[in-house]
Amino acid sequence: MGATFFAAFVAFAVGIVCFSAIIYIIEAIGMFKSFEKMGLEGWKAIIPFYNAYLYGEKVWTANYGLFVWVVYAVNILVISRIAQTGGFIGGLFGIIGFVATVIFVVGRARFCYWVSKSFGYEIPFAVGLFFLPFVFHLIVGFGDAKYRGNAFLESGSQY
Repeated sequence: MGATFFAAFVAFAVGIVCFSAIIYIIEAIGMFKSFEKMGLEGWKAIIPFYNAYLYGEKVWTANYGLFVWVVYAVNILVISRIAQTGGFIGGLFGIIGFVATVIFVVGRARFCYWVSKSFGYEIPFAVGLFFLPFVFHLIVGFGDAKYRGNAFLESGSQY
């Protein structure tokens, strides 16, 4: 029974990894075309974190886009591990992890909003970009949307 469970677990894990790789490739294809529309070299869309930096530079500000992903990475790699220790410190880091997750979600939502505005779309498109980025990056990349410049900087927003 143990070997069967392990084999099923491995098959499930391999399936998840393959599914995730396919989703990433689909999103990278859409981002590739989006980058070309923004006047960037498309291959730069394939590199994680670097693509977020460049995308942020063109639609928001590079520092905010990179900050959002750094918060996410630190939360997953460090804060969540310390929070699992329990006790006072674990509880404190659990709260910090929750705050970091909220910062990530709000930052990603704002990023999606500025991407949609920079390509001439409105809030419903930003919601789609937030929840199904692999589909909506394809729409941006292969659709008739034109890059209209950095909507965040043109709007005069302070953050």
